[in-house]
Amino acid sequence: MATRKRPDEIETRIPLSDNARLVLERRYLAKDDAGAPTETPEQLFRRVAHNIAQAELIHNPLRHDLVDEYEKRFLELMQRLDFLPNSPTLMNAGRGLQQLSACFVLPVPDSIEGIFQAIKDTAGIHQSGGGTGFSFSSLRPRGDRVQSTMGVASGPVSFLRVFDAATEAIKQGGTRRGANMGIVSVTHPDIEEFINLKSDMRSLTNFNISVALSEEFMQAVEADDEYDLINPRTDEPVGRRRARHVFDLIVANAWNNGDPGIVFIDRINRDNPTPNLGQIEATNPCGEQPLLPYESCNLGSLNLGKFVKTSAEKRGKDGHAHARMDWERLASVIPICVRFLDDVIDMNRYPLDQIDVATKATRKIGLGVMGWHDALMQLGVPYDSEEALTLGEEIMRFVQEKANQASLELAEERGRFPAFEGSRYDPDNPYRNATRTTVAPTGTISIIADASSGIEPVFSLAFTRQHYLDAKDAGKLTQLREVNRHFLNSAKEGSFYSEELLDHLAGGGSLAEWNETCSETQRVPDWATRLFVTAHEIDPEWHVRMQAAFQRHTDNAVSKTINFPEPATQADVANAYWLAYREGCKGITIYRDGSRDYSVLSHATVNVKGPEQETAEALQEIVAGVGAIERPHPVREFLPDERRSVTHKFRVGDQEGYLTVGMYPDGRPGELFVKMNKEGSTVSGLMDAVAKVASISLQFGVPLEALAPKMRNTRFDPSGPTTNPDIPWATSVVDYVFHWLERKFLGEGEGSGVAGRGEAMRTGESSGVGCPKCGALLAYQEGCLVCRSCGYNRCG
Repeated sequence: MATRKRPDEIETRIPLSDNARLVLERRYLAKDDAGAPTETPEQLFRRVAHNIAQAELIHNPLRHDLVDEYEKRFLELMQRLDFLPNSPTLMNAGRGLQQLSACFVLPVPDSIEGIFQAIKDTAGIHQSGGGTGFSFSSLRPRGDRVQSTMGVASGPVSFLRVFDAATEAIKQGGTRRGANMGIVSVTHPDIEEFINLKSDMRSLTNFNISVALSEEFMQAVEADDEYDLINPRTDEPVGRRRARHVFDLIVANAWNNGDPGIVFIDRINRDNPTPNLGQIEATNPCGEQPLLPYESCNLGSLNLGKFVKTSAEKRGKDGHAHARMDWERLASVIPICVRFLDDVIDMNRYPLDQIDVATKATRKIGLGVMGWHDALMQLGVPYDSEEALTLGEEIMRFVQEKANQASLELAEERGRFPAFEGSRYDPDNPYRNATRTTVAPTGTISIIADASSGIEPVFSLAFTRQHYLDAKDAGKLTQLREVNRHFLNSAKEGSFYSEELLDHLAGGGSLAEWNETCSETQRVPDWATRLFVTAHEIDPEWHVRMQAAFQRHTDNAVSKTINFPEPATQADVANAYWLAYREGCKGITIYRDGSRDYSVLSHATVNVKGPEQETAEALQEIVAGVGAIERPHPVREFLPDERRSVTHKFRVGDQEGYLTVGMYPDGRPGELFVKMNKEGSTVSGLMDAVAKVASISLQFGVPLEALAPKMRNTRFDPSGPTTNPDIPWATSVVDYVFHWLERKFLGEGEGSGVAGRGEAMRTGESSGVGCPKCGALLAYQEGCLVCRSCGYNRCG
C-alpha cells in the first residue's frame, strides 16, 4: 500500500510578491531568539492549515482522514491566495500563543473595580494580538455623586484616557500596538466632551471613537428638535440638547480630523441575532464587527480579484480579453472558508474564560472580501458607476447566500450555535454561526495577497515605496517605484505605456492631468481614464453608496473610509452622513485630505531637486570639464561669545526633554544642546552625542537642509505621541529634534517630514508620518494607519 503524502510535505511555491514576502518575514513568520525566521511563507501556510484542521477531530474523533482532507483544502485555499484569515490566525495558529481572534468587546461597568478589571483584561488581549472595543455609556457623568465615597465622578472621558495610557504601555505580541474603539451614546450627559475629545489631535492616540446615534436622535435632528440627556446611573433625564447642535458638533470634529465616527446603534440592534443575550452597545476597533460583551469574532476575506475569469479568445473594442466573474469557483470555496472559520473558534485559545464562553455561545464568524477594485479593473467596470454598485451588491448577496447555506449544513453535522433558542433565527434557520459575514479591514493581509484593500478603491496607480529594510545597511533608504499591475498590463496592451507617464503618476499626477499636457500621440484613451480612477478622484457619494451596496447583504457591518478632498466643507460631510443613514449603512467613517498630520499613501516628489542632488550634479560637471580638482579645506565658523538662543520643551512617548539652539547673528542655527530628564540614561548620553555632532556639522557649513533628512525617521525608544500638535508623532527623540529644527528654521513648507505636512497633503508630494518599524510612508484606510512596505498597522 502506497504511503499518502501529507499536505505539509507538498512543496509548492506560493506566488507571493517580493513585498508580501518581506511583510511576512517582518511580522508573521516564526522566529528564533535572535529574531531570524525559522519558517518560510510556504511553511507558515502549512502550519496554519495543519493546526486549524485539527478541529475536525473534536467533532469526529476517529476521522483522521477528515483532518488530512481539510488540511489539504485549507492549504490550497491560502496557497492560491483565494482566501486569507485575519492576522492573529496567521501569526499564532500552531504556535505557543494560539490566540486566533482579531476583535473583542469588553464591558465597562460603572464601578472602580469593574473599570480596572476591564483595563487588566484589555492588557491580556492586547498582549495576545487582539483589538478591543468598549462602550463607556454606562459610566456616570462628570460631577455625578459617588455614594460610597461621598465624592463626585470624573466621567467617562477621564477613564478613556486611563485606557489609552494603559494601551500605550503594551505592545501586542511584539507585532502590533493595541487598537481600541470607544463608543458613547448620544444621550450621555458628557456627550459634547466626548465628541471634542480628539480635537487637539494629541489625545487618545490608541483609540478610534464613535458616537452611538439612535433613530430618535436622527429624527430630532431632521425636525430640529431637542432630545433628552439620560444619566445612566438613574436612567432619568438630566437635561436637554438641541439635536442639530450635537450633530453639527460631530460633523465639525470629523471634518477637522476624522473623529468621531458614528454608528447607528438601533439599526445594529435590529440585526442583533441574539437579543435574548442582550443589546449590542460596542464594536471592534474599526467598527465593522458589533459584539456583545466578551464576544470575539474570527474574520477572513475572499480575494475577489482571484475569481475573475478571462478569455483571451474574446476581446473588446479596447483590446482587452473578455472577463467575467467565476461564480462557480466562488461558490465552491465559500463552504471551505466557512468551515475554516468555524474550526478557528474551536482551535482558539482565548485570553479570558468569559470570552471562551461568550464566543462559543454564538459562534460568530465574519467572512468578507478584499480585492474588489482589482476585480472591477479586470472586468472593465469603473468603481464609480451604477454597474459597479449593482455588481457589488450581487457579489455580496451571493457570498451571504452561500455562507448561510454552508452554516446550515455545518449545523446539521455539528449542531447549531448554543444560544440559538430565543434568537431571531429560532426556529426556522438553525445556523451553526449566529453571524456569517463581515467586510473587515484587510490592510496587511491584502499586502500578502497583493490585492486592493477590502472594498476600497486603490489610492494610486503608481507610487514610490521607500523603506529602511536593507539587510546590509540598516540606514540606507531604498526607493522602488511600484505600478498597479492591472493598469500596467492595460497600458502595454493598449499601447499607451511610457516611462514618462509612470513618472507622472508616481509624482502624484492623474491620468486626466497627463492628457491635458501630453502630446496627442501620448494621450491615454478615454476608456482608460474612466476605468482607472483612484480614491481621491471618486466623489464621496460613490464611496457611501458602495459601502451601502455591500452592507445590504452583510450580517455585521462594512469597514470603509469615505474619502473627501481637502476643500470639502462641513456641509459635504453632513450630506454623506445623511446619505449613509438613508442608504442603510450601520456606521460611517470619513477622512478629509489635509485634516490630520499624516496623509494617505502618496507619491515621490518629481522635478524637485534637493541640495544633495544639485551638489552631486554640479560636482560631476566640474569633474567632466576640468578633470582632477583640488577639494577646498573646510573652515569652521564659530559662534560669537554672546549669542541669541531658543529653548524648546518637548515630550516623546514617556520621556521629557529640553532642546536649546544657539544662533548666529543672522538667525542660522549653530549649536544644539539636548537635555533629557532622565540623566545618565542611554538616551540622555546618545542625545548629548548627537547634539555635539550636529553642532560641529553646522559650524563647518553643513546646511540644515542636508543634515535634517539624514537624521529624521531614525527609530528607537522612546517613540510615540508628542505634546506638540505640529509634530504629533515621533519615531525617536532624534526624529523629533530634527523635525522641530526643520519647522523652526526652514519654515513650514520645507523638508519632507512633519514640517510642511499640511501643504504636502494638498499637493500630494509627501506622505507625512513615517512607519515606526521601517521608515516608509503610512497610508490611512479603513480607519487605520497601514504601512504598505512592512505591514505595520495602527488603528486609532
